[in-house]
Amino acid sequence: MRIRLKVGLALGVVVLCIGIGSLILYFVESLDWVDSIYLSVMSVTTVGYGDRAFKTLPGRLFAGVWLLFSTLAVARAFLYLAEARVNKRHRRIAKWVLHRDITIEDLLAADINNNGFISKSEYVIYKLKEMGKVREKDILQICNQFSKLDTNNSGKITLPDLLKYQM
Repeated sequence: MRIRLKVGLALGVVVLCIGIGSLILYFVESLDWVDSIYLSVMSVTTVGYGDRAFKTLPGRLFAGVWLLFSTLAVARAFLYLAEARVNKRHRRIAKWVLHRDITIEDLLAADINNNGFISKSEYVIYKLKEMGKVREKDILQICNQFSKLDTNNSGKITLPDLLKYQM
């Protein structure tokens, strides 16, 4: 699901929680609309100044369930908002990485096997690292696993290599 839709739905659930709470406070707790909305917002956002409270038994029973659900809804909305900001930042970094010119320093850093040139795979790995999508540690672990499978050090994994490794 797209992040904007997730944020919209989460904020919609928060507004719905505030609305339901306001209705219950208005009809069950006999508060006026302003106080009902105020207490509902203060409760859902967990601010709770303590100047208002649920007083009736039905109101308190409702609040026990409603506050659990609505607090989780607010937390999820903030999680999705934070996720949207992080995703936007990642997209901005990726765009910058993919549109900048390669430098001599980049060539030297991307040349994993130090042969004086970079292959397509070295270039891809370097750009992924630069974007923060893969870490050096992950690449080294993958290379170590490849080396174990490439039993004859040909730089390729063949069917006989796999068969030897599995026995």
